[in-house]
Amino acid sequence: MESKGLTMVLIVLSLGAGLCDGCLEDERLALFQLKPFFHFIDHRVQYLNYDDSVEEKESSSDCCEWERVVCNPTSGRITHLSLDVPYVETSYDLVDIVEYNYMGSQEENYWYLNASLFLPFEELQNLSLRGNSVAGCIVNQGFERFSSRLNKLEILDLSENYFNNSILTSLSGLSSLNSLNLANNKFTGSNSTYGKANL
Repeated sequence: MESKGLTMVLIVLSLGAGLCDGCLEDERLALFQLKPFFHFIDHRVQYLNYDDSVEEKESSSDCCEWERVVCNPTSGRITHLSLDVPYVETSYDLVDIVEYNYMGSQEENYWYLNASLFLPFEELQNLSLRGNSVAGCIVNQGFERFSSRLNKLEILDLSENYFNNSILTSLSGLSSLNSLNLANNKFTGSNSTYGKANL
């Protein structure tokens, strides 16, 4: 009788072993460390009609259920982070908020990223930071830090920011990248037309 009960427990445990119960605590905490820089990380945008949209806080404490986060269903680790500036909808078309910033020359709003804040996301494959007015990285905390722990990162979107030529050195060590988008930044010189590249 006791062995049947033990067998049932083992069967139930083995059936649930391949499924994750939500995002990992260390990655959830890392997301909250990013929140001062990407305040919308746990918000979703709901479009009401052509002229109105509402940004609302996610209702789930499980970050794998958030609109901007995709997790591996087996490991629970975050694989995709979409930290793009949210869209606003107009009667003409979807217009990115950053277009107003970028085209309006509001460079006083730029800031410097501590890229090491992304290191807890060890299974990260896709990271989009489009349109956040990032001008560069904090000294010794740039994208060169990714090569040691984020070796699964395949897609990186840094478009519509204020990066300049100095960012290129820190990106050169990211050997796992297949796609890099640097369009609409502040590059100068003969290579100032950087855009999207499949590597």
